[in-house]
Amino acid sequence: MAQSTTNLGKIHVFPSETLYNQFKDIIADNDLALLKDDGAYIVAALLEQNGYVKFSNGLILQWGTATQNGYATSFPLTFPARCLAVVATYVLRDDSSYWQKPLSLQAVTRSSFTAATASGWGANDTALWIAVGM
Repeated sequence: MAQSTTNLGKIHVFPSETLYNQFKDIIADNDLALLKDDGAYIVAALLEQNGYVKFSNGLILQWGTATQNGYATSFPLTFPARCLAVVATYVLRDDSSYWQKPLSLQAVTRSSFTAATASGWGANDTALWIAVGM
């Protein structure tokens, strides 16, 4: 087992010296790279309000905010193969007496999805979402 510490104090653990030697330059250039015992590590990331993490085994996690009722929300990164699931929750931000609204997700594709409520959204309302795909 080998390990390295980055300039940000992150510790990366490798199952072998050979694997460490293969990836030490990537680690030095990119503090987001983190190997696990199964060999899956982060190869790209956008750590913002609408962002993603892409793993070496093909799994991609994405998240963000949808701001318009009934309009397509684009993923920050198009899934190369398919979107496996999208989960969202409606966030009410006005003084309305309604504290929650049912939210439906429609037209899920590799690049976008549509979030909608039957009663519409207020001016400041949003939906927070997370998606998983490959």
